[in-house]
Amino acid sequence: MALGSLPAVVDPPFVDVDWLMNRLLHPRVRIVDARSSPHGAPGVALHAGRDRFADGHILGAVHIDYAEDLHDLATPHAARVAPPERFAQVMGTRGIGDGMTVIAYDDGDVPYAARIVWMLRYYGHDQALILAGGFSGWVAAHGAVTRRTATYPPVRFTATVRPEVRATREEVLAVAEGRSDAQLLETQRDTTYALRDRDIKGAKRLSGSELLEDRNGGRIAPREKLDALVGELGLNRSKRTIVSCGSGVSASGAYLALLEAGFTDVAVYDGSWMEWNHDALPTQPKT
Repeated sequence: MALGSLPAVVDPPFVDVDWLMNRLLHPRVRIVDARSSPHGAPGVALHAGRDRFADGHILGAVHIDYAEDLHDLATPHAARVAPPERFAQVMGTRGIGDGMTVIAYDDGDVPYAARIVWMLRYYGHDQALILAGGFSGWVAAHGAVTRRTATYPPVRFTATVRPEVRATREEVLAVAEGRSDAQLLETQRDTTYALRDRDIKGAKRLSGSELLEDRNGGRIAPREKLDALVGELGLNRSKRTIVSCGSGVSASGAYLALLEAGFTDVAVYDGSWMEWNHDALPTQPKT
């Protein structure tokens, strides 16, 4: 690929540090620092993503907290994705517009970047990629870091909803009540999942910590491992599959991992446990 050129859509959606270094100030590239505060995990010490961004970030990056900047104001009890108008406004005012390639990064341990990528895909923006290795990988490679916040002129972002990649509360309730045979997977990361004692009724456990590997900078697990995890649960790759977690973050990583594993119809329940528990919907003990 020639220096300065942009990639076609790739799957899995990762670019490496060298790729970004060579296109750091490309006018059609926008870098999103997706590091966020943990949401919906009582007992987890909060370290605001904005504070980490202020302490140092990749040159040219803008900061977006998935649950503070891109949440649905109608559901303050859950971190559901914002409606089209609000989402487009946030993107546009940060200089993220139609035809641009978005590179999102986190710390490589919690898949906040995957959450941003899923949100962008939901609104029809496929050219959204994740920086493999996250911020720590960038720093280790001596990438440019700054404390100065980049500003860009407002641009147009067109939000085109793809309803098939988002599972509604009603669709998940149909599974819980036995009215749907869709595969429902609980994919919250192990550390925060351990704080719960119940699951959504009808859900099977598939660890988000296994699907994405922290020791490998948050990359999707190798295909042979994905195949083993899928095989253990007897999952059907062609069947409608809904992924849930605590607040939609791990589920977004699971969404990308299952696509890499060959699943053809995957959706994120982005209300996840925060919404389900708040609304006192049917649950079952963790198994």
